[in-house]
Parts: sequence; structure tokens; C-alpha cells
Amino acid sequence: MSGREQDAWVTRETLIKRVRRQRDQAAWEEFVYYYRGYVYNIGRRMGLTHHDAEEIVQTVMLKLWKTLPEFVYDETKGRFRGWLCTVTGNEVKMLLRSRATKLNRLTADEQHELRQYLHRVQPEPNQAIADREWITYVSTLAWQRIAGEFSDNEKAAFEQMSKGADVDVVAKKLGLAPSSIYVYKKRVTDRLRQEIVRLNNELD
Repeated sequence: MSGREQDAWVTRETLIKRVRRQRDQAAWEEFVYYYRGYVYNIGRRMGLTHHDAEEIVQTVMLKLWKTLPEFVYDETKGRFRGWLCTVTGNEVKMLLRSRATKLNRLTADEQHELRQYLHRVQPEPNQAIADREWITYVSTLAWQRIAGEFSDNEKAAFEQMSKGADVDVVAKKLGLAPSSIYVYKKRVTDRLRQEIVRLNNELD
């Protein structure tokens, strides 16, 4: 388990307070660690290319670095991830407008390709996108954080069973009894659910 994973639980409130000081580089790095993946996922779900989604991540993080010192988190007005999703959507709209201004400088084929791309990207994320991507993101982050707690066989049993593999096939492949596969899967599943709950309580 990494040093970050051994740290005391982080909450969005305490982390934001630390980031607001702008001189706490460790807090900023931790903020980026926890939230950049979510911003990227939203961009991709909206239809952005990998390159554009990465550009949005950089733009959003820079904007947050500048605005968080004056940001006051009020959970009665909604979840923090909802606000972050709105910021991301605004930056995507600005990116699309910027791309659209370049149409006249392109060849006919390039214009056609860009128009198709701009039409394909959703103008802004809706609540369904925000919720779905948060679930996916938190699940992935939780697994990354706890995977080191388990043996290779435990992880393999969990991953293969989660993909729908037959228990007897997994047991034979790993050289274990089917009963052990069930035990491993339950052990990892229970721990993963615990971490997902914790992350949702701490960061959402």
C-alpha cells in the first residue's frame, strides 16, 4: 500500500480547505489524484477524444487552482461532484466554440470531419452522465486502492469471476478448489464495497 493510501481519511471539506491556501502543494497533488480521473471520464462520456479530454482535465485543474481559494463549499446546494461536473461542462463548451472558429481555415474534408465531431459531442453533461461516471470512477479508484491488500490468487479469482467466468474453470486455472474461489471472491467483494462506501462518503 502506498504512502498516500496509508494517510488518514481525506474529506472534500478538509482537502478543499488545504488547497485554498494554494501553498499546500501536497494538498493540491492529492486533490488532482482524487478528481482528475472523474473530469477525464466526463469529457470522454460527452464524446471528446482522448486528447481533448486530457486538455479539458488540464484546463479544469488550472481553473480550480485559481478559483478554489475563494470557493466556499456548501453541501446544502448539492454534491461537490455536481459542481465539478458543471465546471467541466462549461470548459467543454468553450473548447467546442474554439474548435468551431477554426472551420474556415480547414479543407473541405477537414471541415466535414470536424463538423461531425462537434455534432457528436454533447454540449453539456447531464445528471445521468455525472452519476454514471462517478459510480464508474469511484469503483475504479476503490479497486486501485485496495488491490495491494490481496494475493495474486485472490485478485485473479475476483477479477475472473466478476467477468462471468465459470467457477470450475477459474479453480482449475488457478489450481484451487471451487470453494476457495467463492471465498476469495466474497472477501474481495466485501472489502471493495467497504472502500466504495468510504470514498463516496469522503469525496462525493
